[in-house]
Amino acid sequence: MSDISEFRKYGPLRGQAQPGSKIIAIGGGKGGVGKSFVSSGLAIFLANMGHKTLLVDLDLGAANLHTYLGMGMPKNTIQSIVDDGSYDIEKVLNPSHIQNLKLVAGSNDNLDIADINTKQRSQLMRSLFYYPSDFIVLDLSAGTHNTTLDFFNMAQKHIVVTTPEPVSIENAYRFMKASFFQVLKRYEKQLDLAETVVDLMARKDELNLRCPADLLHIINQVEPEKGPALTRILSRYKFDIILNQTRTFKDNSMGHSIQSVTKKYFGVPSEYLGNVDYDNAVWQSLRKNKHLLVESPHSRIYAQLLGISRDLSNSDFIRAAG
Repeated sequence: MSDISEFRKYGPLRGQAQPGSKIIAIGGGKGGVGKSFVSSGLAIFLANMGHKTLLVDLDLGAANLHTYLGMGMPKNTIQSIVDDGSYDIEKVLNPSHIQNLKLVAGSNDNLDIADINTKQRSQLMRSLFYYPSDFIVLDLSAGTHNTTLDFFNMAQKHIVVTTPEPVSIENAYRFMKASFFQVLKRYEKQLDLAETVVDLMARKDELNLRCPADLLHIINQVEPEKGPALTRILSRYKFDIILNQTRTFKDNSMGHSIQSVTKKYFGVPSEYLGNVDYDNAVWQSLRKNKHLLVESPHSRIYAQLLGISRDLSNSDFIRAAG
């Protein structure tokens, strides 16, 4: 049973619909790791390559992507289409100073990610998922709120941004664990594995379940038909790692270690996309109301983000399991 279509006997599987564009989600642990800088940088390069690109600020209540693009706070934001119930993305498209790049701004302080109810979240996700463009880049809020995880898992590319600091790496693993288990929970229900998973987790010490990969291994043993089906579905789920604010060669090499541990820990594919150096010019350019990539096109960071953007532009976008 190598094709997911053979699993239809379990019912219509989630994650099979095709989006209207190539969707990239940028997530991480807590704030301060540079998600907004990376998100805006990738979007700028994709737009410069000729791709129609939509940059979406989903850090609701703390919107700042407009600042990175040298724009004032737009009048029409995500809050506008949530409040009027239209969820019409066209109403909140804000042209930037960069050709092919438009911004969907986050809300002002009146709306927080935790304030969106299930219905509102689903309608907003649907509007973004089916919006026709070349690329959509989602800049997510920090933390592991269900809404943040939903948008992260909606994407085809799941990019986790972290810094070399131990606390940041720990938070990144926590974020990946939360997003992985959210996807696992969805499919365990569809494949009628919920009771099996609950039973195994209750006996995790007895079974020596140290990580999600161990859990998948045991599920395959006790459920010889449904287990492999779950494993094949989750094999389409992948974490991509970007290590931000690196200062030394040792910092850079840490990215490969994170990728290796992630793959072993979760039992799913993982890729290290590259590093982005620490540079004071980032905040200095923001004070001038300009993005570093516009202000300093000859910087090392420019070359690093350009390389990552090219790889993303040329990579396959397969609908993920989420």
